[in-house]
Amino acid sequence: MIAADRGRLDFAEAAVQPEAVAEATVTVTLSLQALGALGAYLRSGAARGLPFERPLLEAVCGAAGAGGAQAGARRALSPRTVRRVQEFIEANLARDIGVADIAAAACVSPHHLGRGFRQATGQSLWQFVLARRATHARRLIEARPRTTLAEIAALSGFDSYSQFIAAFRKLHGVTPGDWRRRREAQ
Repeated sequence: MIAADRGRLDFAEAAVQPEAVAEATVTVTLSLQALGALGAYLRSGAARGLPFERPLLEAVCGAAGAGGAQAGARRALSPRTVRRVQEFIEANLARDIGVADIAAAACVSPHHLGRGFRQATGQSLWQFVLARRATHARRLIEARPRTTLAEIAALSGFDSYSQFIAAFRKLHGVTPGDWRRRREAQ
């Protein structure tokens, strides 16, 4: 609990509960998904019904850094949008996520996401996802030495074992099996 005494807040005794962190993570993820849906709706051109609908959606997406009105522009994604994309990917590594899911979370079109992400980061969105999954897999290999590599691949979100091996080798220079053997030898 946070203690309040004569208008001052004392955070010394404040404790973060794991349930609160999980709930906040779900809330942020749902908020990002809602913003993405609003942005997609705005870009679809369907926001014509009510006189205030389009300006309201543009204001919401604009305030969130979604750039709803400029989604078709040929520019790199803003640092804020890149961060939102990266956070969404990190939070959903084990899931089967597609470009449409990521674009909805970032409140940009899938086409603009692919082009803008490459312009902003120098790598494709798919390369980034595979690299993050390979890094996640490496951490799992280190943390769970008795878990099979096939299970590690599935827990990291890879579609197949061969995709896992190829991505891991590309990022770390060795196969997952070699990585594990080297770690065990240390």
